[in-house]
Amino acid sequence: MLADEEFWRLVAVLGGRPEAQDDRPYERLTAVLTQEPVERIIDFAEMLAFTLHQLDRRVLAEAPHADGLSDDDFLYARCAVVVAGPAAFAAVLADPAAFARFTTEEAAHAESILDVPSNAYQKATGKEWEHVEEYDYETGSNEQWW
Repeated sequence: MLADEEFWRLVAVLGGRPEAQDDRPYERLTAVLTQEPVERIIDFAEMLAFTLHQLDRRVLAEAPHADGLSDDDFLYARCAVVVAGPAAFAAVLADPAAFARFTTEEAAHAESILDVPSNAYQKATGKEWEHVEEYDYETGSNEQWW
């Protein structure tokens, strides 16, 4: 798996603005990963899944600002936290109130990060992405925190 700092360096290519309604940062990250060995694309996918899994917590899903979020919306909000970067990630883990700004409809566009590894893999290899990450990041999958 990628080291934390390498993962966050790659995520930084997105510009740290999850609310931006712009696909170009995701296309840039896809292009960067396409130039890497296939193992690095898989490592990025694994680290992304692990990071999203860490954010899968009942305390975040049931916070007042998250009221009414569907399971998918909660996943997209967690994607927004990742896109915002390591400081946002640490802030949300330390204080669930920090999660509020990631639960907006605009921030949900950050779900585009989910497609980056598969798109990079397909562009690099010409093959379909069939990798299944070790960590499940679907809502409620982190049993320790639910």
